[in-house]
Amino acid sequence: MYSVFWAERVTIRKRFSVSPYFAVTGAHPLLPLDIVEATYLSPPPTAFLSTTELITRRAIKLQKCRDQLQKICEQVYSARVTAAKRFEQEHPTVIKDFDFKKGDLVLIRNTAIEKALNKKMQAQYIGPLVVIARNKGGAYLIAELDGSVMDRPIAAFRVLPYFVRKCIDVPSTVLDISLERICEMQNSASQGDEDIEEENQAKEDNELENKQDLL
Repeated sequence: MYSVFWAERVTIRKRFSVSPYFAVTGAHPLLPLDIVEATYLSPPPTAFLSTTELITRRAIKLQKCRDQLQKICEQVYSARVTAAKRFEQEHPTVIKDFDFKKGDLVLIRNTAIEKALNKKMQAQYIGPLVVIARNKGGAYLIAELDGSVMDRPIAAFRVLPYFVRKCIDVPSTVLDISLERICEMQNSASQGDEDIEEENQAKEDNELENKQDLL
């Protein structure tokens, strides 16, 4: 039923020569169809169609949307993995895993300002901070010097060494969270900043779905 409603909203109305989608957004809709398979999603028309038949044909095409999106996601993920492996092979001297241990002092790259126009006037790094542990996903559990532990792991690419003569001791009594919570974060497979990107993407998807429902 969703495909039928969507197809009906993107079909041009004879009365005002545009689709309801265009009337609301001012842009022509881009149907989520795979260009390679577009000619095979339905038989070619042999004559002019009625509006009902046109909506029916488009609804059938849209029913393949989820399968195509899943295929696209798999292709994008495969391309990302291939690109990452190629980058590792081409830049072996640039990539370095510092493998920080508990008690090491580090700096965190301030990625929040990288897209700002005045980033040169802001702090590029935050710290020094102290490493508590490293989880299964490779991200680090970081705490302030007063024992305040950050609420989520920090991605490894953001953590840089703070050069000191020696590391400091981290007694469990100085931390502001329980050992159970530390073990839970340490056993997680989170990669740090990836979780934030997924949350933002989920919010964008929800907003897009809400807009589509309004149409």
